[in-house]
Amino acid sequence: MFKKILVPIDVDRPVAAKAVYNGAAAIAKPFGAEIRLISVMPGFGMPIVGSFISERVRKEALEHFRDELVSFVKNNCDESVKFHIRSGKHYEEVVKLAKKWEADLIVVYHNRYREINEVFSHTCAKNVYRDAPCSVLRLRNLRDHII
Repeated sequence: MFKKILVPIDVDRPVAAKAVYNGAAAIAKPFGAEIRLISVMPGFGMPIVGSFISERVRKEALEHFRDELVSFVKNNCDESVKFHIRSGKHYEEVVKLAKKWEADLIVVYHNRYREINEVFSHTCAKNVYRDAPCSVLRLRNLRDHII
């Protein structure tokens, strides 16, 4: 049924990311589906913000972000899992990749008791669900699995 499963994760929340990945992996296994992770770095697109951020700082931020994601994949995922790094609005980048890759399913984290800065929670999950070109599974209340 599912052949391509896209999993947005927040590298700043590795325990939540692992819980979402594990849920997606359990779904993927019986179908032999491929999993791809996407992690979206906040963009510097607003001119007022972008004008204060040097190219060196942007490059360092991207390198740090990539290192965190590579470490997460190495320590938590099957070796066949590929990942994408994007920059911009989280839900827009997830939807764009889902369309481009022709994903069958997007598995997102949705925690009603979220902290303010949890990226793939309430609003982002809702926007992905609304705009996605495929089915979306919202895994809820993973707080029991998050330290």
